[in-house]
Amino acid sequence: MFHQSTQRWLAGLGVAGALVAAAPAPAHASIPLEILTWDVLVAPGHTVHNSIAVNGPGEEDPPKTTLDIDFSQVDAVASFELATSDWACVPVAKGLHCEYTADEHGVPSLDYRLTGRSDAKPGTEAKLAVRASNGSRTASADVTVTVAEGVDLRSEPEAELDILPGATAGLPADAVRNVGDHTAHGAVLRLQADYLSPDVGNFRNCEYLANRVTICTFDTDLEPGRSYRLATKLPVTLDKSARSGSRIENYVDWWTRDDWALVVDDPSSPLPPGKPGTGGKLELVEVRAARQASVPQTDVDRGNNFTVVNLVVGGDNTADMTADGASVTGKVGDRVEVRVGTTNLGPATVETWRLSGPFVTVEIPKGTEAVEVSEECAPYDKDDEDSWNPREHGGEPGADHYGCVAAGDPEAGVSLSYPFTLRIDKLDGETSGTVATDLDGDPNPANDRAAIVVKAGASGPGGVGGGDGGTLPITGQSVALIAGVGGLLVAAGVAGFVVTRRRTRFTA
Repeated sequence: MFHQSTQRWLAGLGVAGALVAAAPAPAHASIPLEILTWDVLVAPGHTVHNSIAVNGPGEEDPPKTTLDIDFSQVDAVASFELATSDWACVPVAKGLHCEYTADEHGVPSLDYRLTGRSDAKPGTEAKLAVRASNGSRTASADVTVTVAEGVDLRSEPEAELDILPGATAGLPADAVRNVGDHTAHGAVLRLQADYLSPDVGNFRNCEYLANRVTICTFDTDLEPGRSYRLATKLPVTLDKSARSGSRIENYVDWWTRDDWALVVDDPSSPLPPGKPGTGGKLELVEVRAARQASVPQTDVDRGNNFTVVNLVVGGDNTADMTADGASVTGKVGDRVEVRVGTTNLGPATVETWRLSGPFVTVEIPKGTEAVEVSEECAPYDKDDEDSWNPREHGGEPGADHYGCVAAGDPEAGVSLSYPFTLRIDKLDGETSGTVATDLDGDPNPANDRAAIVVKAGASGPGGVGGGDGGTLPITGQSVALIAGVGGLLVAAGVAGFVVTRRRTRFTA
C-alpha cells in the first residue's frame, strides 16, 4: 500500500496527465479519426488494466462516436471485462459495440481489464482489434496482448535520510527483493528526484533526464526469495536553499525490463531521450550467474516496488515569510482592487507544494464583498479544513475567508500576489481585513499578518483603487521547472499506477 503522501503525489500527477489529455484542440472536420491504444503484458491468473482513447468529433462531424472491439483472438489467452465506462456498450459475438455522444468535454476513454487464463503459455501473443467510426471517418487499431511470466519485485515502502543543505549523499532506497516464484531476468530502476535534490551520478548503464529522472538498466538475474542491493548508492545533492526542517521526497521504483519497454514505447507519451552516463557501471550485488529470459516477464504487483525516500533537511536554513497587505480608498458602491500576498525574505526556498493546507489566508474586510477572486484562492474555513478545495472552487466569489495556494516554490526575494476585487457595500470611515501566512519554522512570526485596509475617499481610475503592497506577480523559475519536469514524470510511466478515465480531443 502506498504511503499517504505518495498517494497524493500520484493523484496530483494523474490529474496533471488528465488535464493534458483533456485539453481541447482545434476542432476541424478534416482531422482524421484516431485511436490511441496501449499494448499489454498479462501473466496467467493475474489481471491488468488498460484503456482505449479516440479523438472527439470535429465541429462539422456528428456527435456520436462508435467503438467496436473484437476480442475473439484474445479470448484464448485472457478474459476481457469492461471496467467502469461512460460508453454505452452491448455484447456482439466475441466482442462489444459501444457508443458515446460527445459533449463539450469530448470523448472519454474506454477502460477494460484483461485476466490471463491459468493455462495460457508465456510468450503467446494475441490481437485485440479495435475499430472506431464517426460519420464518414473511420479508424482501426490493434492491441498486442502478450502472455508474460509473472514475477514480483518488492522494495521497502519508505526510507529516510538526514542531510544538510549543500551536502551530497547516497539514497538509502537501493535494495530490491524478488518475492515471486520465477527468476526475474534483469530489472530497471527509476529514480524521480525532487528538483531540490538532483541526481549527480554518472553511471554508464543509466540515463539522466534533466537531473530529475534517472533510469538504470540491469542484466542481473534476480532469483526467487533473494534480495539485491546497488553496489553504489545513487548520489543526490541537496540544494543550498533547502529549508531546514522540511522533508524532500524522492521516488524510486523497480520494473521488469519488459514492463519498462512498454513505457519507452508508449504511443501517447513516449519516453524522451535521456543522456547516457559515461562513468563506471552500476551493479546489483549478491547475484548469481545471469541467464537470458526466453519469454517476456511482467510484474504482477506493481504496488509493492515503489519507495518514497524522505530527505530530512537539517541545519539552520530557515525562511522568513512576511505577509503583504494593501490599502485602497473608495466609496459605497465602488469596486476596488487589492493585491495581497506574501514575500519570502529567505534565505531558504519554501517548497509550498508539499504543504497540506493553504499557504496564505485572506479575511475580507467587513462591509465589502469579494466579487472577483484570484484563481489560486478558494473559500476557507479553519474549523473545517477538509472543505477547502482550490481545485474545484478557486476564484469563487462571495466568501468571508479564503485560503490560497502557491503556483511555485518561492525562493528568497520572490513574492506571491493574489488580486481581489472588493465591492464596497458599507463604509463608515475605514474597514479592514487581514492577510496571513503560517509556515512551520518561520523565525519571525511578527510579520506573518498584515492589514487589508479600505478607506473612505475617491477611488482610482475606473473605480479601481491601488494596493500599497504585495504587487509582484507569482514568479520564480521553479514554476516552469515543475511544469516541464512534471511532463517528464507523466511520460515516464507514472500513469501506469492509476487507470484514469480521460476525455480526449487530440490532433495528429
